[in-house]
Amino acid sequence: MFRNVRVITFDIVGTVLRFKEPPVAKYVEIAKDFGIKTNYDQVQKSFYYNWKLLDEKHPHFGSTTNISSMFWWVNLVQETFRDVLKENYKEDEVRAMANILYGYYHSPKPYLVLDDSVETLHKLRNNQNKLQIGAISNFDNRLHDIIPSLGLKQYFDFIITSEDAKSSKPEAAIYDYASARCHESAELLPSQFLHIGDDMDKDYYGARNVGWNSLLVDRHGGGYTLIQEEHVINKLTDIFNKK
Repeated sequence: MFRNVRVITFDIVGTVLRFKEPPVAKYVEIAKDFGIKTNYDQVQKSFYYNWKLLDEKHPHFGSTTNISSMFWWVNLVQETFRDVLKENYKEDEVRAMANILYGYYHSPKPYLVLDDSVETLHKLRNNQNKLQIGAISNFDNRLHDIIPSLGLKQYFDFIITSEDAKSSKPEAAIYDYASARCHESAELLPSQFLHIGDDMDKDYYGARNVGWNSLLVDRHGGGYTLIQEEHVINKLTDIFNKK
């Protein structure tokens, strides 16, 4: 699989790094700091419900409807707690919570770089074939600051977010946008790209649907019966065993 590959791209959250704790747990903690007692399951249900609504109304963190991703996130936090708190909802209080949460997830604090990520990226960066390395993530543009804050910037030639591309995986447009960002992009064939991620639909099939190679990371060993065994890896360093 590496023989003709000239560009390797990685999903970020779940593949290169992960959250130290579920974001909803942090939402509940911040609410508690404000003296607001909430139920984890209620906050989680409201969060995903309002995420879906907001993503339909303002796709890709508002990049297609001319709102900022910060406004998008503040609005999501407000609507999440509006549904949970009902008559106890206080606009100013929840807005303050939303701003704290937005800043927190803009910092390196919530994230943990997975053990095999640096080893893999370092080895690829020093590959004699001079591969181009990119990130393709369904994240907002805070990622451009988060990756350097975690000491990973030197490994990536480009970073593509949903907000950049005005598209999200598994849509073809975000992969096309990433392809156009590569050096000598006009000379590259889809078969010379390899994308690696942990989501079967967004990463594995999303990349293959535009003609790229792809590998699926199965860190928990759950198994994927619909995917060829040789296309599944348990950790990123396994890619060096692929031909």
